[in-house]
Order: sequence, then structure tokens, then C-alpha cells
Amino acid sequence: MKQAPDAIYIVTASPARAEAIKQVMVLRGFDEVVCASLKGMDWNAMAQTVQPALLIVDAEGDEASLLAFMATVPAGLKPLVLADRFDESVFLACHDAGARDFMLKPVPDAYFMSRIISTLQEHRLAQIARQKDQILEDLGVTSARSGVLTTNYLLKQLEVAAMAVEADPSQSLSILMVAFQGGQPSQLGSLLKESARGLDWVGEYFLDKFVVVLPQTGKRGALALGRRLFQRLQQGHGVGTASGMRLRMGAAEYKGCRNYEELLNQALSQLQTEPEGTSVR
Repeated sequence: MKQAPDAIYIVTASPARAEAIKQVMVLRGFDEVVCASLKGMDWNAMAQTVQPALLIVDAEGDEASLLAFMATVPAGLKPLVLADRFDESVFLACHDAGARDFMLKPVPDAYFMSRIISTLQEHRLAQIARQKDQILEDLGVTSARSGVLTTNYLLKQLEVAAMAVEADPSQSLSILMVAFQGGQPSQLGSLLKESARGLDWVGEYFLDKFVVVLPQTGKRGALALGRRLFQRLQQGHGVGTASGMRLRMGAAEYKGCRNYEELLNQALSQLQTEPEGTSVR
């Protein structure tokens, strides 16, 4: 699907209303604006032309058509919905369908344009993030299956961290190794990234394990991360409650180790089954 940075679709029940909204936008410098019918929107045809960066929907009081349309909106699009009145059930349905905003008419032009600009900025940032992730995958830094570091890159970072501790024994270094069964690697990768800190390294360790490298942190910090991960798993954060995922964890500290391989072996020997009741079913 082609992508234009500022492509905007205005979807309404009448051409006249679509043109009125379009004129407000064209006068402010937006020229990639397409008008479409609420009941005749052909997503398959759109896929052959341009995927919009923004979708503006005005059902002009036809809430049944609005709900039917919102149910067809592809994932990833964040529509701005213009509503004639506030109805909680309609609002919640639009929110669940991915609506970025739900505005009651009449909407002041200044506010309307500010929401458009804000949504387009978010769209561009998301594009940049996706491009960055793709570049890292192409370079072999991150794994396409889990979204975290590849085994090779993780081991390189762990080796560098271990050398830093050897050069300055006052520094700390620990790791948390996580073995999993069931579920998807992408689910656990996301959960680990959410649970770890910004300075930690999260990566795959071959096919059925992950390792989190915690610089400037002792074993207690690694164990705290393990507890945080179990809590998130129990609550279903990031994995869903039907994934059937089971984990075993092992923590180790570099103190006393001769090299990073020994640190990994210590964590591997410490792998334990999760406490009672923490598996996700």
C-alpha cells in the first residue's frame, strides 16, 4: 500500500458536507485530501492507491451507519469522529474501533485543525519508529520474531558490559534469564521490554530463552525484575489471558565470574519454575 505523509480521507454521508470540511483544510495548506462516501468506502480499492495518514468521519447524525463503518476501519488508522450529539454507547464503540478523537459539532476551526496536526505528527513519529525497527532488523540487531535484540548482538553487549566490570570491579552487573513454553516470542519480548528499565538490554538467547542484561545492578535488582515480570504475567499485561505461557527464571551476578559465559551458565543453572499460580492460561 502506498503511503503519503499527509494523505487525509474525509468520509461523510453527503458530498456537500465532505467538500465543506475539505475547504476548511485546503485553506490551511492541506492538499492531499480525498472525499469518500460513508456507505461506499472501498478499503480494497484504497489499498491499491494511498493509505491515509488520517481519517475524518462525519456520519451527519446517522449513528447506525457510523458504527457499521467504524467496524470496517483497518487496524492502525486513528479516525477523528465528528458527532452531532454525545451518546455513550456510540462513543465507546468508536473508541474501541480505534478513534483518535470524538468531537461534538460545531467544532471550532482552530481546535479542529489542532487535532488534525497533532494526529498527523503522531502518524509521522510512528512511521519513523517502524522504519528504525526495520533498519535494526536488517542490520541483525533486533529479531523480527520477538522485537528484542538478536542472540548475537545481545552476547556482544554482554561481553562489553563484563569487560567494563573487569576494568572497574566497583561496578555491578547482573542478568535475568527467562525460559518459556507456550505463547509467542513476540508476546514475551514485549512483556520483558515493558518490565525492564530503559538502561537494560533485552534479547533472545537462542530459541526458547531470553536474557535481560542489567548494568550497574546486583542480583537483587535482577530478582526484583523477575518478580515484576511475574506480576505482569499474572495480570495478563502484554500477553493476554489465553496464551498458555509458562516461564522459568534464573538470576546471576557477575561478581566472581571469570567471563560472561560463566555468568550465563550460572543463570542457566538457576532456572526455576514460576511460583504457584503465575502461569497464564
